[in-house]
Amino acid sequence: DHRLGRPLRYLPRMLANEMINRRLAILSKKENAPFIRGEADADEEFNFLRNASISLDCKEDQWTASLAVAEQELRRALNYGFQPAELHEAVADFANNLEQAAKSAPTRRSDEVSSGLVQSIMDRQVFTDAAQDLALYGPALKTVTVEDCLRALRIAWSANHRSVSVIGNAKLPSDPDAAIQAAYKASASQSVTAPDKRVDAAWAYTDFGPAGSVVSTTPVKDLGITEVVFSNGVRLNLKRTEFQANTIVLRIRAGSGLLSEPPSERGLNTYAGATFVAGGLGKHSADDLTRILAGHTVDVSFQVGTDAFILGGATNREDLLLELQLLTATLVDPGYRPESQRNAAKEIEAAYLSMEHTSDGPFSMEVPSLLAGGDPRFGLPPKPVMLSRTLDEVRAWVGPQLARGPLEIALVGDLDEATAVAAVASTLGALPPRQAPGDLAALKHLTPPSTPLAKTYSIPSEIPKGALALFWPTNDGLDVHRSRRLNLLAAVLTDRLRVKVREQMGGAYSPYAISDASNVFPGYGYLSAHLTVDPDRVETIEQAVAMLGLDLSKSGVTNDELSRAKNPIITSLKESARTNQYWINVVSQAQGRPEVLDWARTRETDFESITVPEIDALAKSYLDAARASRFKVLPARSK
Repeated sequence: DHRLGRPLRYLPRMLANEMINRRLAILSKKENAPFIRGEADADEEFNFLRNASISLDCKEDQWTASLAVAEQELRRALNYGFQPAELHEAVADFANNLEQAAKSAPTRRSDEVSSGLVQSIMDRQVFTDAAQDLALYGPALKTVTVEDCLRALRIAWSANHRSVSVIGNAKLPSDPDAAIQAAYKASASQSVTAPDKRVDAAWAYTDFGPAGSVVSTTPVKDLGITEVVFSNGVRLNLKRTEFQANTIVLRIRAGSGLLSEPPSERGLNTYAGATFVAGGLGKHSADDLTRILAGHTVDVSFQVGTDAFILGGATNREDLLLELQLLTATLVDPGYRPESQRNAAKEIEAAYLSMEHTSDGPFSMEVPSLLAGGDPRFGLPPKPVMLSRTLDEVRAWVGPQLARGPLEIALVGDLDEATAVAAVASTLGALPPRQAPGDLAALKHLTPPSTPLAKTYSIPSEIPKGALALFWPTNDGLDVHRSRRLNLLAAVLTDRLRVKVREQMGGAYSPYAISDASNVFPGYGYLSAHLTVDPDRVETIEQAVAMLGLDLSKSGVTNDELSRAKNPIITSLKESARTNQYWINVVSQAQGRPEVLDWARTRETDFESITVPEIDALAKSYLDAARASRFKVLPARSK
């Protein structure tokens, strides 16, 4: 927790700011809210001065209204303080973070500890471990009051001056200082009232019906995985690890994901990702959930995977059942609340504004679709199309697949298998029967362009930087043997880009190459090179990159290049095998795609066995300069 480096005497102030931040988070979701997000904070800078601040992010034409929100919410807190229920939530979360850190401390990674030590030295503070933090802050959390928090907040803001800044692309008149002062004074002249009394609800998702029964249990002994199937068709995969004490990672794969996105509703996958969790549950809003679940280690995430909708979370042994109840409720009773749509609209506006003025824009929006032959499931649509997406469309597409589609859940971490099976049985295992996986072959068909593409984009920007990318079509990742060698070829090309373009030509700071071989769409994949360049040199550098690829295809790689590329990869593979995050990627598909188990078994030995002739053969097959699609993004500076 970033707050733990601050002295204990500042605890009431930290809690006060957390309560203001919760208020801002709730307000940001209200209809017609002028801002996207906000944050209050206070700190002693350089052991010399105190800096208390409240800041909001907003659209360029809504700075006046957002400034008013910041000024009035700060004043509301300073005048009327906080409610006991607000403090209970803030204290519960703080205490839970302390307790979980203490329980997981024995398995903290060395780099985390070393970073903490270095930061403590830089800050001239005493380094404390998690147990000491709990002993220090725990008793204080039990006695802190709302009066303490109000007093601390007032001290933080006791200086008789305010500095008001409007930063970014805000639309300001010719005399911005006068406009900002006038906006601030206008807000300060408005009276504020005490916040409404908060009413909390009880957790409503504890009963999903009779617990499901287990119909099969299959151990995968060499990988330490247990595969379970319930009578309703839910598949459960478990792996106990000791990488992080008292930490359990969960992942659910349901339905068919991006594959089934309606062709006429382009961008729906991104829109669903932006709104689904923010919509809360049928019986609890997202803000209700934050309050109800305060003090517990539970969360839920949602994303549209290529061939499944993916829900995720992380918890501990004590909260495992509650986490599974939350995930199950998210599957069967999502809220689709309007505040999620309002907040998504603001986030989309901000994201598109950024993409309009940066080189990432074309590479996020149009290029992926072009490389996939115009398939609407790839890339992003124009902003008006994205903003036209609706929660009804999300509900019609996602809802039935989550409620009835094939479902596979994985649990990885410091777990007890019997307890985990029982918890899943009473939640996901209690649901109605799931549909069997369908034949998705027709949805996996792509028709990439038959000839190379070339396009130059112009973006309005005052920053004199351009972007260049070359894409060589390769093949899919369904053949993991080939996919691994393509990754190694990309590493070799990255090294050559560094030597030629960065060091010899001085033409790019951090050029890199990457292989993106799909393990869903047969035959689909690209090896690409990406560079940030001086716009005046883009043609020269483009030619140099193409020639690097051509030289690899004709002359191949050297033994030294292969070693330099291979050794870091092998080291990273060994490191990742000691993480829950790697294993959740494997275990979450253990039954639906059993080939991933063989991928896990062979990845280190297969990478170690890669030879120069194998890389040469791939380079010869794919890296001819005439096969590369080329995209450039250049700034169009105003005159």
